[in-house]
Amino acid sequence: MAATNTYSRVVAWVKVILPLLALALLSTLFLLSRTPDPNRAIPFAEVDVEELAREQRLGNPRIAGTLADGREVIFTADRAAPVVGNSDLIEAQQIEARLDLSPDSLLMVVAGNALFDLPGERADLGDDVHLTTSDGMHLRTDRLQFDLGASQVSSPGDVHVTGPGLDLTAGTMQASTVDGDNVVLFNNGVRVLYDPQN
Repeated sequence: MAATNTYSRVVAWVKVILPLLALALLSTLFLLSRTPDPNRAIPFAEVDVEELAREQRLGNPRIAGTLADGREVIFTADRAAPVVGNSDLIEAQQIEARLDLSPDSLLMVVAGNALFDLPGERADLGDDVHLTTSDGMHLRTDRLQFDLGASQVSSPGDVHVTGPGLDLTAGTMQASTVDGDNVVLFNNGVRVLYDPQN
């Protein structure tokens, strides 16, 4: 019986002491706390909140589709937004694209910006466009136009192509698929340096 009384007394004291200890800890926390240092505060992202509220924008969008002949095309970007006044057009920045040329060959595209016409199945890439094929060919131009519906790619300006044993410059370029084969035409001041040993 004495053990039961001791246990009851300990429980009764613990019920009083623990809340008092919690209160003492909380009061110590508030009374001894220092004023916050604004230089050590967590930094906020420096964005224009009003601009974000005004415009519609996507971060890291990915657009995938297939050409008329069934080949896959994938475009990715850092950001994209519809053109004001024309929701069929989308502007994008920092573009990367992949196009399957054949079952064992692909084309990688990098550009600073792009304008996508979704209903027209067109893409206009600009700002230092780079194309690289899986077999080591590299093309550089200022502007590149994709007609996905017709499976055509063209550059209205100067192009520079390098690859194994090849250095080519031209004023314009057009690439298309003819009878299942990829055909590339260079025009306007074509200059070719070819090393057959490479």
